[in-house]
Amino acid sequence: MDHLKGRVAVITGASAGIGAATAIKLVEAGLTVVGIARRLHRLQALKKMMEEKNFSGQFFVVTCDLTNETDILNAFKWIDENIGGIHFMVNNAGILRISKIIDGSTEHWHELIDCNVLAPAICSREAYKLMKKHNISHGHIIQINSITGHSYSINPGNKIYNASKQALRVLTEGLRHELAAAGDGHIKASSISPGFVDTEIFDAANMSHNKMKGSEILSAEEMADMICFVLSTGPNILIAEMVVLSQGRTIQSYPRA
Repeated sequence: MDHLKGRVAVITGASAGIGAATAIKLVEAGLTVVGIARRLHRLQALKKMMEEKNFSGQFFVVTCDLTNETDILNAFKWIDENIGGIHFMVNNAGILRISKIIDGSTEHWHELIDCNVLAPAICSREAYKLMKKHNISHGHIIQINSITGHSYSINPGNKIYNASKQALRVLTEGLRHELAAAGDGHIKASSISPGFVDTEIFDAANMSHNKMKGSEILSAEEMADMICFVLSTGPNILIAEMVVLSQGRTIQSYPRA
């Protein structure tokens, strides 16, 4: 990844999980990374760790509630005024809520759509604006999706989450269409869809994945490697869709004995 040194990446949900692991790898490789998340103390701890390890890149912290458009716009205003153009936009932040269609919580539905669909769309729009304003020659927008964007969850209560991830897949393809139509084919748009990953998303949704064996679940670091691989491809290579599973898993889940 030596050819990426000095470039700028913005990562949402950077305080933990896949976002934090990706930020670490990119800053260690010499990139400038802007980490966006709500939990300032987590971001600051991550920044301190990178500085103590004397990574060659830089890590900047921006707090933002991604369900609040004003917060997002202020975050990108700060980036524009303090960093300038960005090369990579990694829309990693996402939430999981268990909420059935027949008797679920409208509040939970709003949270899912706001964070998993609207936030990536808004961030993609604002990232594109900065790429154009600062004449970025090779930009890349990456959406961190899910296997549920390509399949149907067998668990009752997961269908709104399911729908949000399928919407994100459609929006990513739509983004590619719009970039091509606008004559901005030099800006890439990719979707990366992991299977089960060992992150805090399950805890926040009061779901347990502890019954899975270690070999049945991906680590955040493994997914960060996949993101770095997609970012490092040459200008003529576009990985439009990447599905990443632990060995032995399937895209479409089935009831297990």
